[in-house]
Amino acid sequence: MLGYKASLVACLIGGMSSGAALAQSAPTVDWSGFYVGGLVGATNSQTQAKTTVGYQKYLNATDAAQMARAGDSGLAQWQPSAGLVGGYGKQFGHILLGLEASANSIYLNDERTVSENYVTAPASRFILRQSVRADWMASLRPRLGWAEDNWLGYVTGGLSVTQLKLDTLFVDNAWSGYSKSSDTEIRTGWSLGLGGEYALSGGWALRGEYLYTNFGALKSMSETTSTNDSGGSLAHKADLDTHAVMVGLTYRFKGF
Repeated sequence: MLGYKASLVACLIGGMSSGAALAQSAPTVDWSGFYVGGLVGATNSQTQAKTTVGYQKYLNATDAAQMARAGDSGLAQWQPSAGLVGGYGKQFGHILLGLEASANSIYLNDERTVSENYVTAPASRFILRQSVRADWMASLRPRLGWAEDNWLGYVTGGLSVTQLKLDTLFVDNAWSGYSKSSDTEIRTGWSLGLGGEYALSGGWALRGEYLYTNFGALKSMSETTSTNDSGGSLAHKADLDTHAVMVGLTYRFKGF
């Protein structure tokens, strides 16, 4: 009986050890190494463009309040997007740590024009045109992933950069008011996203990713001129954030 119990305990210990070893075994696919890839999809670019009275002289307080309301507009565009990605990862058991760089198109080119009669001078009218443009973005982001069989799920976040352009034009027929501004700025921001990959053969993998990016706001000023020499200025602002949904292929040089 004692020998039977000892054999039973040994079997239980052996089974537990085998189960623990199986649970701790590395995935069948190793995602370590350098990789490159191409992605296609769509990007939703959203911007809030605002024009307000800066130095109040040509326009009075009532006009300034009207301008602040008329000059506040939300612009958004869904556009096709394509890009390149590359990076390096190191796998530790099921956990993947890596660093990735990417660059892709945005194709934001949206414009809004508003025309209103002045509250203070109903016979006079102003026109305000706002245009926001961004063509590309690039990012450098760490990746934290979990590998299971042929699958890799990951989260990512880091630094992003784009070139944002804001054009504004103001004219009226009261005193031939005129103000024009054209500003281009390299904006840095942050990105946060998640995605997944499925390993194929020969180092190739299918990939899908969602990435949100916030670039903050571009700000500028423009002087106002008129035939009555009253002067003044307008203040302009445009922020930008994007939502990108991309799919594509990646290739690991060492294979899987």
